[in-house]
Amino acid sequence: MSMAQSVGLAHADETLPGPLLRVSDLNVSFTTERGTVRAVQGVDFSLRAGESLALLGESGSGKSVTGKTILGLTGSQGARVRGEIVFDGDNLVGWDEDRLNRVRGTDIAMVFQDSLDSLNPVFSVGAQITETLRVRGGLSREDARARALTLLRQVGIPDAEQRLGDYPYQFSGGMRQRICIAIAIALKPRLLIADEPTTALDVTVQAGILDLIRSLQQETGMALIFVTHDLSVARRVADTVAVMYSGRIVETGAIRELFRHPAHPYTEALLRSHPAAARHWEELAPIGGSAPDRADQVSGCRFHPRCPIARPECAESEPALLDIRPGHPSRCFFAEEVLNGTY
Repeated sequence: MSMAQSVGLAHADETLPGPLLRVSDLNVSFTTERGTVRAVQGVDFSLRAGESLALLGESGSGKSVTGKTILGLTGSQGARVRGEIVFDGDNLVGWDEDRLNRVRGTDIAMVFQDSLDSLNPVFSVGAQITETLRVRGGLSREDARARALTLLRQVGIPDAEQRLGDYPYQFSGGMRQRICIAIAIALKPRLLIADEPTTALDVTVQAGILDLIRSLQQETGMALIFVTHDLSVARRVADTVAVMYSGRIVETGAIRELFRHPAHPYTEALLRSHPAAARHWEELAPIGGSAPDRADQVSGCRFHPRCPIARPECAESEPALLDIRPGHPSRCFFAEEVLNGTY
């Protein structure tokens, strides 16, 4: 079974409609002074309407680049993109800005990590929401204002009518992120990409934002791609998870199955390093070493320099991503041993 068949389709049903989004053999590279950085390599996944996928991994694993490339936001950074990003039957790779702008916001929207940078400090939040509705949605001034109030209330902003004229600095970090979500869903997109939107928030506010995203998804039926390095966040919002390491997907599956029965040493190491896995901080097991610099080439399996079970063959050739169980592929020569704990 290929990646496009397995990721996001752990509960595949032939009677269901085809995927809303299909990413096939996605490769994204950047030219730098140190050479070519291969940020994303051979990534495949698909997503149906209403499904949610978490892209999980350490910083620098290629998660955010994958999300931004889907929306065509890496072109301004000089990225070279190969592969296919098929949304509702159209391959977005190679589209110019004018064509992409027809999709952005209306069909695919994105919420970024830093809400303060995402909002314009010199315009009120009401002006920023209504601009989207008037320019892209074609609403009148009155209708746009009424819709903006509805959106603010929908995302949990108290006293929405009074706060419509406030500026971003007058809101807390959590409230600003809610406003960014309101702008993202204003035109009722069919796919929402959330790029670590809760990283800078405390756990209580974070929980509220995650619940909000999940409830909005259930209300609207939109698909969701959630980029995160936090396992507990992934567990809360996603049905399926794709674990990324050094630009590649190394394991995928239904999130409950994968967290209970990991079949890749990197996934297992992530789970062991999470605070939930320890009763005391001394029991935490950090992952040794660091992720490779992607301007450098690593032979064989990219994780083998840090892998506790690496063997000579791991440095000689890269394993393929193969099903270890139906709908649960792993990129490891010894996936069966990891799954069964027999290594």
